[in-house]
Amino acid sequence: MAEILNAHGSKNDIFVAAMTPRDFASGDDLRAFVRRLCDRGGPFGGDGVYFYDAAPDVPEAWFFNPDGSAAEFCGNGMRCLGRVILDRRGVETAEIRSGTRDYTVRRGATTPEGVRQVRLEHPAVDFAPRYPAGPVMAGRSPAVQVRLPELDPVLTFTAVTIPNPHLVAVIDKYVESDLVAMGEQVAARRETFPAGANLSVLLPLAPDEVFVRTFERGAGLTASCGSGMAAARAVYSRIGRTDPERDVLIRNAGGMATASLRVRDGRWFPVLEGNATFVYRADVDPEALTRGDAPGRQAASREPYPDEIRAYSALDEQNSARLHAVGIETA
Repeated sequence: MAEILNAHGSKNDIFVAAMTPRDFASGDDLRAFVRRLCDRGGPFGGDGVYFYDAAPDVPEAWFFNPDGSAAEFCGNGMRCLGRVILDRRGVETAEIRSGTRDYTVRRGATTPEGVRQVRLEHPAVDFAPRYPAGPVMAGRSPAVQVRLPELDPVLTFTAVTIPNPHLVAVIDKYVESDLVAMGEQVAARRETFPAGANLSVLLPLAPDEVFVRTFERGAGLTASCGSGMAAARAVYSRIGRTDPERDVLIRNAGGMATASLRVRDGRWFPVLEGNATFVYRADVDPEALTRGDAPGRQAASREPYPDEIRAYSALDEQNSARLHAVGIETA
């Protein structure tokens, strides 16, 4: 048996599993386990899995999307994994290696509702394009801003990598069906986006408050995307809307986070502070789940965290009220 923890950052629900990819007999078994664990029609369901090995001085982690594909890292998931490591070690700060980079996680402030938060410093943003997205817009900022008429004839997109590849567009009205249509186009255009790309839209609400929604590669439309929020925050300063080091409140369909850009040696490092909420833990039989056996018995093993669930529900009600007040509708 193996222990899994279901946790979420802004309702981007991630499984944190005390396992490594080496625990599976093959890559096919690993991908089958991830797909069945994340399948919302099965006993559990989620937006991805973070496997980790806490034994090294710098714990190692591996993230997989719900379709079984690997990703460099997951921002919301890293906050959840970060809280696990911080709690296990009884420390305030830790480094975690995911993909080819180390990430710093710190305990954040607990909200008045009792929601536990974690601060995550992302790698430096890179505005160099990772795909032949089209001509750079003349007379614009030095960010890589491009027109992609196959996605939208009017919007201007900014390419940014942190380290996952992103496209970000600033909009003046949010229409969810438009984002989904554009995201599906990005997913289908492998000749233009060979590694795929996360597509985010950013809607300014106030000088230091924005709404961000992301269509994620390998996952589609989720309640939130941590790296999408960090990428959007970087673009917001790159196009001159606010100073890099200023805190900006980022709202999304699943909650909210605060983001700023730490400036070091002329480079921008996004820092995101948001919830890392534990929902339930469970013991699973990896081989049985990989085969699809005994879903009822596996689902019955859940042990919830009711206090954390209630605390986040109170915070989420405030966020939902604010989105409703400004006319934002999300599924």
